[in-house]
Amino acid sequence: MKRITVSIVSAACVAAAALTTAVAPSQAATARAEGTTAEAAATVTWSARWGLKGDIPVANDYGGDKYADLAVFRPSDGYWYIRGVGNYRWGVKGDVPAPRDYTNDGRVDIAVYRPSNGYWYIRGVGSYKWGLPGDIPVPKDYNGDGYADIAVYRPSNGYWYIRGIGNYPWGLSKDIPVPRDYNSDRRVDIAVFRPSNGGWYIRGVGNYTWGLSGDIPVASDYTVMGRADLAVFRPSNGYWYVRGGSTVQWGVAGDEPQPGNFGGDGRADRVVWRPSTGVWWVHVG
Repeated sequence: MKRITVSIVSAACVAAAALTTAVAPSQAATARAEGTTAEAAATVTWSARWGLKGDIPVANDYGGDKYADLAVFRPSDGYWYIRGVGNYRWGVKGDVPAPRDYTNDGRVDIAVYRPSNGYWYIRGVGSYKWGLPGDIPVPKDYNGDGYADIAVYRPSNGYWYIRGIGNYPWGLSKDIPVPRDYNSDRRVDIAVFRPSNGGWYIRGVGNYTWGLSGDIPVASDYTVMGRADLAVFRPSNGYWYVRGGSTVQWGVAGDEPQPGNFGGDGRADRVVWRPSTGVWWVHVG
């Protein structure tokens, strides 16, 4: 099998990146696309080592070029290592990364939520107190104005607290918040995934069953329809199940799914980061 390898040395990660046009089954799960018309496209796969064990994957479009960038937040030193963009110290151990576009400039901003004091620290923007210990940060554009809103989901009472917008009861203590735009109105919808029954509860949209206990919700726009598709990654078999889309095997148990637009075509791609090796496995198309 032909392989193209490019070695990249980073002062930050001291990591070599291996770009591949094909991924051997022994290295990652094979991909199986069952094709819907919307998803029919050339498939490209590649891998790159970026990160160390203990890092938190935070892939997103930090450069504003419409491509998701490989990135990790390292709690041990508070640095963000963004491939092709730069390295930035922003945060301390215990912080929860919360990168989003808070300034409506088309670039994702580096940000953290600090559970110990309920503060948000947004690089280049400011600091804001919003939340309590135990809250889960869920910053998204809930009102469609192009700016990410500071928000938290509180498992202890099932409330969503969205700064400048309102407070909404929606969820139970063990639900996983999955806010996305599920109806193409350019506003992010409040939603939760319930692992106990595989249920998706989307405020103002509906309730759906898609997934099993142990699945990881990975809702995103895989079909380029302008709305998020219900989707789960199943660690037990490495499959991605996309409602109304294709089923693809990509990943192994222990991988952390990081769906994003790595191909620059507006389509969410199946991507996993492997903590044990620091390698990203990217399935574009």
